[in-house]
Amino acid sequence: MAVTKLWKVSVRLGQVLDYTTNPEKTANPEYSPEDYQALKDVLAYAKDEEKTEHEFFCDGINCNVAMARDQFITVKEQFGKTDGIQAYHGYLSFKENEVTPEQAQQIGMEFARKMWGKRFQVVVTTHLNTKHLHCHFVINSVSFVDGKRLKDKEKSWYYFRHIADEICLEHKLSIVEKPELHRSPAYLTMKDEAGMPTRYNNAKKAIDEAIAMSRNLRQFQYELGVMGYHSNFSPNRKYATVTPKGSEKPIRTYRLGEEYTKEKILERLIANRDNIVFKPFQPKTYIVRQYRLPTREHKIQKVGGLYGLYLYYCYRLGYLPKYNQKQQNTARLHYLLKDDLMKMDELTKQVTLLGKHQIGTDEQLFSYKRSVEDEIKTLTADRTHLRNEIRKVDISDERLSAAKAKISAISERLKELRKEVKLCDGIAKRSGVIADTLSQVKAEEEKSQRKEFRNYEQRR
Repeated sequence: MAVTKLWKVSVRLGQVLDYTTNPEKTANPEYSPEDYQALKDVLAYAKDEEKTEHEFFCDGINCNVAMARDQFITVKEQFGKTDGIQAYHGYLSFKENEVTPEQAQQIGMEFARKMWGKRFQVVVTTHLNTKHLHCHFVINSVSFVDGKRLKDKEKSWYYFRHIADEICLEHKLSIVEKPELHRSPAYLTMKDEAGMPTRYNNAKKAIDEAIAMSRNLRQFQYELGVMGYHSNFSPNRKYATVTPKGSEKPIRTYRLGEEYTKEKILERLIANRDNIVFKPFQPKTYIVRQYRLPTREHKIQKVGGLYGLYLYYCYRLGYLPKYNQKQQNTARLHYLLKDDLMKMDELTKQVTLLGKHQIGTDEQLFSYKRSVEDEIKTLTADRTHLRNEIRKVDISDERLSAAKAKISAISERLKELRKEVKLCDGIAKRSGVIADTLSQVKAEEEKSQRKEFRNYEQRR
């Protein structure tokens, strides 16, 4: 099972020596350890003696392994391309107990010659320190033939993996038939497992819901539009995309999972056509209630002011300042509210601040912010005075320890106050957006209720 990968290596320390302005330098200068540090590190890793049996399985193509770093640099100097990416580092891994070290090195050399041997300098090594023998390749980013950089197919995994597979099959080795082309980032997987909202699982829920209500692609795209998603399923495009409302970055549907590729979505829509829908013989009857008991929503709406606005918004999101995550139900949440589920921690802190200090208006908010800023100035001056005190030569140990304890307490208090200032700024910016969002949600809900009532009247 041959597995291949290639990635770039950039300079981390130092820049190229300026030989033209230094007359004391010779044609074969000695490079300082700081120069080309990334290039030095990757070559050292590839030639690690503990992994290669004292460099027994180290070979160079168009270069000498012992002088590879200097030869790489010479080519870069010759063509004036010393900046940017210094080299490319890749590997070719084999199935456990499938090849000997000699065979692995032979296949690695054959692959490197076929891919880069005509134009580039390559160091090829075989590491024996794991159960899976694997070859490492370090390729100079600049060609010694024409000075051009590695590009296109020469560094495209999707292209050169086929060449690696062909060579392995010639040697009667196993290959990965259907490699996983795209893997979800680890942090997204962790968030999904924890049940946290992300733009990806929000998009998955929207697509699932739209498919459940649709029988063809046009209807599916309409339902996505109702939920605030712009979709592009053009046959001229390789990948289908959906874009959440307010976002400029589209999401390729195949990144959401195997069931969300363009082909799978079309299959699911076609399957919906075969489902028989039985309509009830008797239409639904609607009972108009004359009396409505007050609910928790009505109580929250009566609070009013900034605190009431934030409290009601958290309620509509399915959360309150001290929420129970198990009680959260976002299945039918309005599409205008879903993106703010990813900002619940910040919203919770803001509504807690408003309730704790009974802030109901913009004037009260700015007044509280000014009082916090004044306290920050006072505490900062006190801390500066204490720091000057502990620098005195004749200060006693008791006074020194007491001053340090006070400085520590002041620093903790300043940290809390600065967070509150940041929360006040966030409230000032977000309050108008929240009010507009809630008014849009209310208008759309009223429109939906009027439409439902008209349909009921027509059926009567």
